[in-house]
Amino acid sequence: MDILCVPVGPLQANCYLVWDDDRVACAVDPGGEPQRLAQIIQKEHLDLQAILVTHGHFDHVDGVQGLAEATGAKVYCSATVAPVLRGEEGCSATGYPIAPVAADTVLVVEDGAELKIGGLTVSVMATPGHTPGDVTFDIEGHLFPGDLIFYRSVGRTDFPGGDFRQLLHSVGKLMNRYPQTTPVYPGHMQSTTLGQEAAMNPFLTGLGSDE
Repeated sequence: MDILCVPVGPLQANCYLVWDDDRVACAVDPGGEPQRLAQIIQKEHLDLQAILVTHGHFDHVDGVQGLAEATGAKVYCSATVAPVLRGEEGCSATGYPIAPVAADTVLVVEDGAELKIGGLTVSVMATPGHTPGDVTFDIEGHLFPGDLIFYRSVGRTDFPGGDFRQLLHSVGKLMNRYPQTTPVYPGHMQSTTLGQEAAMNPFLTGLGSDE
């Protein structure tokens, strides 16, 4: 499995391109610059089959429509995020609408769902807190949590629907389920591991298994 991080958009949110040995790929959170992402996909000779969306904030979804139209990839998200992508609701952080994605392209995934994208197995976990509709994608043991957890930080919870205690519970869910060596690819900043954040992240001090 290969992973390429491409910061996109005005907030330089991390979009990840992940592909298998046959170059069948998925994109996690294309938050902008869909033409640039499509060019990278073409340059790398990737077959993009899926777009995975962790949550519905503009800096993580603003490029979904363009990339879906350029590649024909299906879009996978939680039930809370689907209306944002379809243009029925605005982004909760700004209130502004996102360029609508064709309804038949948006597929809702539930907590515990498993997807097969080429040779990649993707597991879906509900991890609310930053927003109510957050999900974390486990791609072959590598975690993509969006804005749930960062390198030495966590996602903000002052937007509508944010809940800090719920966020800690979601982080604790990951900590309890996965080894400390599990790599984490967050929506902003550099990659890390669960163990590093358990030991060094000041927001997680005292986080226990019952959080």
